[in-house]
Amino acid sequence: MPTDIDWAPFHRQTSGRPRRELLARTLGCFDVEDRSPGVAVDLGCGSGADTLELLRRGWRVHAVDADPNGLAVLRQMVPDDALGGALALHVAQFEDFEFPECDQIWAAYSWPYCQRDQWPGLWRRMVAALRPGGRIAGDIFGEKHEWAVETAIQCFPEAAVRDLLQGLVVEAFDVEDGVRPSGGVITRWHAFGIAARKPS
Repeated sequence: MPTDIDWAPFHRQTSGRPRRELLARTLGCFDVEDRSPGVAVDLGCGSGADTLELLRRGWRVHAVDADPNGLAVLRQMVPDDALGGALALHVAQFEDFEFPECDQIWAAYSWPYCQRDQWPGLWRRMVAALRPGGRIAGDIFGEKHEWAVETAIQCFPEAAVRDLLQGLVVEAFDVEDGVRPSGGVITRWHAFGIAARKPS
């Protein structure tokens, strides 16, 4: 997979896709706890399928993406009265985004594109931004992923991912190790879907 990606076709293709199952599970934990929807950050939101799910469930969402094309698609799919109230759009690199105090940080296959030297600081800032009882969830590529040869894409050993979660209450650690169609080809896929709660 080339690292110099034109994301616009991807955003058009994925517009309207179903929300991720891992996100639904994570939000379901708030429902079981009978907690009201709070503030969420959708990091690398793309065309916003998961942002729309958060809004539908009553969350106030900061949708963040470095590519304005995806945000433009999302903007067309939400009512005007949601902007500035329930939804804030941010054209920003993850590394530069100022995280608000929040209850949920979601990152669907976006973390691997963070600059390597900025990753430790980004993770610390995300965890620090979570309120007690808040959750962080998303996907990280594993070391056996086909794209591990791409120097601009981060792929981690499982032990390193588990180390990230130290001090958090792990609620999901899904491992996908096999192949899947991606970009019109069969791709060697290795990824971890994680969800963790900041202790109260």
